[in-house]
Amino acid sequence: MKHNWKIVFVIAGLIFFLGSCTKPASNNTSANSNVSQHNQDVSNTTTESNNVNTDINSALVNNSVFGKNFSVQSSPTICGATIDTTGETAAQPYITINYNGSTSCSPTEVRTGQIKVQLISGTHWSDAGSVLEVTFINYKVVYPTLYNHSLTFNGIKYLTDVSGIDYLSYYLSGSATIQTRERSYNMIVTFDNGQASSWNSARLTTWAATNYTQFSGTVNGDTTIGGKTIDSWGKTRFNTNFTTQMIQPWVSNTTCGWWCPTSGNYSSVTDSFTVTALLGVNNAGTQVTSGCAWGLKLNWTLLPGNYSGQALVQYW
Repeated sequence: MKHNWKIVFVIAGLIFFLGSCTKPASNNTSANSNVSQHNQDVSNTTTESNNVNTDINSALVNNSVFGKNFSVQSSPTICGATIDTTGETAAQPYITINYNGSTSCSPTEVRTGQIKVQLISGTHWSDAGSVLEVTFINYKVVYPTLYNHSLTFNGIKYLTDVSGIDYLSYYLSGSATIQTRERSYNMIVTFDNGQASSWNSARLTTWAATNYTQFSGTVNGDTTIGGKTIDSWGKTRFNTNFTTQMIQPWVSNTTCGWWCPTSGNYSSVTDSFTVTALLGVNNAGTQVTSGCAWGLKLNWTLLPGNYSGQALVQYW
């Protein structure tokens, strides 16, 4: 029997949804629009950055230079991309993922540009403590069904293998636990209207696999600012400061769906508003303790004036 041995690193970013404010304010139209746009940017930027992590794992899992430790052969596939391995023999081995800009990938997006993945510390990526330098070179994601909205990444992030990766053990048993640490500083994200923002991230992700088919992920912020556990920070597309705090780790699994977190609590604070999302609630707004969740609960405050609102939003 052939098992699907590739562990998929899928980190779906938190998606914020905004309903109507409970206290309407005609002089806050711009603020409301900015709140909605910023939170969509949080979702898209986080999700697409971590989709790249999935591609990196797909590219490296069958590569002996980066640490494949079993003889079973499989051809890594990345939607709409080819893998250039000519840099494998460099002193610090690297590969380049080239996206073709024409293939439509789930969930209906087209990607172009390059991702360079270089091992800058450690003997193999599968060894605990090894570090990858991931360079985004005009990595652009276009959403054809959303009026061709797009975002383009340029910059560097670092991935550290905290726990080590034993692919052979996973192939034989179907179970594994992997922990990775992510850091990015001043990643420039440019949007289709020419606006740009600067993003920093600090995340610790734990992935668990059981019986080859059941996967779960727990994502937590991995730095402290002002006594708070922070996941990301930087400048919004409106050139205002933002900080995203992880109040409770975000947890999701394949049983309920990556896009339907079973728990988590985030708060995104900018110079002009705050939005907090409690994930994994039932239709009464109470966080579930078992099984799959109904949706999430939002609370937000707009400044100036402290206009606030709350909404229950069902997962799609």
